[in-house]
Amino acid sequence: MLQQVTREPEEGQTNETALNHMREFQTIKDTIMDLHEKVEMEAGSITQDQKYFADYLYGVKNFKPWMEEAETVAKTALVKPAKLEDALGLMETVKQFQEACLGNKGKLDAAADSRSHMEKQTKADNEVETLNGRWDSVKKVVDERVTKVQALCDTWTELKTMTEGLTEKIAAIPGDNLPDVKSLEEIFVKFKAVNETKVKLLSEI
Repeated sequence: MLQQVTREPEEGQTNETALNHMREFQTIKDTIMDLHEKVEMEAGSITQDQKYFADYLYGVKNFKPWMEEAETVAKTALVKPAKLEDALGLMETVKQFQEACLGNKGKLDAAADSRSHMEKQTKADNEVETLNGRWDSVKKVVDERVTKVQALCDTWTELKTMTEGLTEKIAAIPGDNLPDVKSLEEIFVKFKAVNETKVKLLSEI
């Protein structure tokens, strides 16, 4: 009887110890699982960041050669057109360059977007910021050229139309009993003003 009483506390202690071990084991297991999930998430984040960074580098690498060429073009003076046809051809050239500026900006924007999606930002210099500044400078030159050449083409076209009209009126004078001299004088005055504008615009090209 005494032995039975003695065993009961011992068995109770054993059960409590086992439960404590089970709780401790479960805690360790939960901790390990939680740590494992965090490690996997971290690894996934690093892998995705590496992809974004690779896309960023690729975009910058593809943009740089065009940027250098564009800066050379922007620094090179335009050839002054000798006639209206040359001016219209120059207009086409500067517009194409303007479109190329806008098109290539997409590469730089894509590179910036890839870098911005990185969860862990790299310490490497962000070349997009510098390249954006260089692009802005070139785009400013291009836009100014488009505006100036367009104005020149419009003025030169107007001048051509006036010249043709004036030529017709002058050719009709010999057969006209009462030539409209006043009208001719007004056309000459306007012709002179438009031609002066053309010369001024041409000097600014």
